[in-house]
Amino acid sequence: MSVRLRSSVVPRVLRTTPFTFTFSSLSANASQQLVARASAVAATTRVLSTSPQQPQPVQPQPVHSPFADATFFTGNPNYFSLLLRLNTLIRSHNLPIQDKAVYAHITDLPKWMTRAEMTTLKQFRLSDEMYDDLIHKLNVLFSVPEKSDALRLFLQEYVRPGLDLVSAPKAVQTLDEFGRAFARGSRKTATAQAWLVKGSGEVYVNGVHLSEYFREVEDRELVIRPFEIGKALGAYNVWAVVQGGGQSGQASAIAVAVARALAIHEPSLQETFQTMGLTTIDRRQVERKKTGQPKARKKNTWLKR
Repeated sequence: MSVRLRSSVVPRVLRTTPFTFTFSSLSANASQQLVARASAVAATTRVLSTSPQQPQPVQPQPVHSPFADATFFTGNPNYFSLLLRLNTLIRSHNLPIQDKAVYAHITDLPKWMTRAEMTTLKQFRLSDEMYDDLIHKLNVLFSVPEKSDALRLFLQEYVRPGLDLVSAPKAVQTLDEFGRAFARGSRKTATAQAWLVKGSGEVYVNGVHLSEYFREVEDRELVIRPFEIGKALGAYNVWAVVQGGGQSGQASAIAVAVARALAIHEPSLQETFQTMGLTTIDRRQVERKKTGQPKARKKNTWLKR
């Protein structure tokens, strides 16, 4: 007697090959036990396949809706969101909203983003009045004496790219071990370096005396002008190295370097020289010649025929 078990009776793992059992070689008791075991395995498999699986708990995902912020309906949400946050921070620190002129004389204020940079990087729509009001409130918030790390990071977002919120203090130039003051200057394409030391008033440019290097009286007077204003004629020796440009440009470059070096020797002259523009580099350049014109601005004479 041979019996072929159905696939539903045999477990799934054993369904790859058909099984044929011959009961003639087994006793009746053994055959009954074999059938009972196969039926039990089939029932267990059926129960496992039909039992419902436990559902996994679903974590609700936070959904940010732009309508939750009232500034969404203003047409300029980025700007007004920042304005509300600034007002909140100012109130939390109990800061008075002073006049803008109070912060005009402060020199260590951060270099905030320009209006164009805020428009491009922060997607703000700003008028001149809105930009001035925004910068004023940033200055008010910057006046907090002890800033937290979160406040520093917030203010750093609106500083010009590549700059820090607090600039490092500039190193004060002093005399070297030989009592010399060193400074640089430039004008147009000329660059100059000058060393100033106390002496009898000798001035050398590229190893040549001043009267021999500059033939024009105006150029020589331009070089010694800082000594005349500082009332220090004949008190210092100057060794200057200049390159590039012409005679006029070189003289102007040396004059700036001499004025800066003299201010190192006598710091009381710094404010006077700065007011008169002696220590400020003139950045103006010669305008290039235009195509079809004899010079940068000059035009050819117009003829009707």
